Amino acid sequence: MILMTQVANLFGDTKKKRQLNALLAQKHQNLYRLAYAWCHQASVAEDLVQETFLKVLEKSIDIESLEHLDAFLVKIMRNHFLDIMRFNKRWQWADETEIDELFIQECSETQFIAQQDSECLFKAMASLPFEQREAIALVDLQGFSYQEIAEITSTPIGTVMSRISRGRENLVKRMKQIEQRGSNIVPFRR
Repeated sequence: MILMTQVANLFGDTKKKRQLNALLAQKHQNLYRLAYAWCHQASVAEDLVQETFLKVLEKSIDIESLEHLDAFLVKIMRNHFLDIMRFNKRWQWADETEIDELFIQECSETQFIAQQDSECLFKAMASLPFEQREAIALVDLQGFSYQEIAEITSTPIGTVMSRISRGRENLVKRMKQIEQRGSNIVPFRR
């Protein structure tokens, strides 16, 4: 957010700076939430949002005059994210907790906590293929219509509908699998 304010201060007069800062601040949280849903890493999500704002500012587009500003910003962020994925294709993201799980047996209390609904949903969502995860995040988190998603992802609307449908089916299956793995947990008595 600090970089965003510093960059915005380089452009325009005082009134325009305030308007641009306000507009970017409004869009920041939604873009960050979407970026995090795609990559599941806070630093990468923040970088995606910052790069999106920088690209918009570099293009010197009057963003207040755009009809579909949200879709425009998401399309820029998506393209940048795909570029990052292509660049890092040879590297596999590994979370420290995934590595630790190979060597450490979790206690039943830790497994019980991991079974919570929000954690199950997070894990299930993270395990979906990117296309399905992207479509579900755009429709359910951001509230875009199928037509807007088709424009953002440059895919036919039928493909978008298929990805959402299959993604939701896979999400339900994977949440059930995660819940079943934790079903042998006995909660502690007080």
